[in-house]
Amino acid sequence: MKISVQTDNVMMLKEVIKHCDEVRFGSEFCEFKVPSIETLEEACTLTKCAGKNFTYITPRVSNLGLKKIREHLCFLNEDENISVVANDYGVLNILGQYSNLKPRLGRQLIYIPARCPWKDFTPYELGFMGKRRISRIFYQTSLNCVQTISFFKGLRVEGVDVDHIPQSFQSFYSLVRSGLNLSVHLNLIPVAVTRKCHTARFLGEKSLETCSRPCDKRAFLLKHDELGVQLVLQGNVIFRLANPSRKQINELCKNGIDDFVITMGPATKIKSQNDIESFIQDL
Repeated sequence: MKISVQTDNVMMLKEVIKHCDEVRFGSEFCEFKVPSIETLEEACTLTKCAGKNFTYITPRVSNLGLKKIREHLCFLNEDENISVVANDYGVLNILGQYSNLKPRLGRQLIYIPARCPWKDFTPYELGFMGKRRISRIFYQTSLNCVQTISFFKGLRVEGVDVDHIPQSFQSFYSLVRSGLNLSVHLNLIPVAVTRKCHTARFLGEKSLETCSRPCDKRAFLLKHDELGVQLVLQGNVIFRLANPSRKQINELCKNGIDDFVITMGPATKIKSQNDIESFIQDL
């Protein structure tokens, strides 16, 4: 089993780099948190010195953000063992210009209906389609189609990021059989991603370009009594928390999925070496 730690904070990276198998660095959801080239170079150097593999995480971006990402890809292309997670079709497209980099599909380029917390269907709502057919559609991914997989493989995609949703495991196994390498995010499932940041708006940030990044320190619990699920707002994303068990992890490993991602930050309350070790022990 391989544990990858994901963060966009160099100080957190320094804290845990010796206690994980691989490093994932960068902003998955916010283009205003894309690191500077200097920060990226520092993260790469730290990772190399620790003898770990490095994966660069990129979010959805505007044209301005795409220009910044291109600069980063030019730098990373000097190495032959770096993967890049693309959550934007523009980024995925220009990755074709950098032969040394290994493209991966980020979670924002994969649609899984089961991320939604509204999972209960009444018999009336199901109608003639039937509960079993609805469940099959609800828990599969947008990649469970031969033509879609062929399209992404044509763009050199070899790996895919998915969420820890046990009912979707069978769909994941079919992706593995198609030749894709899967990484499962263990603790956070994105429910909704906004273009404008709710956290910045709530806390009175005047400009996203000059945001003080309160999401580095704060996340907000959203209560919804009718749904009966806990949602967490961090930055421009609403998450629900996953609760992986040892049995589920073993099942994934037996079916060819042994790469697991732990995200650090206020939403997961994982910020230190001890937090990482406690999370792994709980598995």
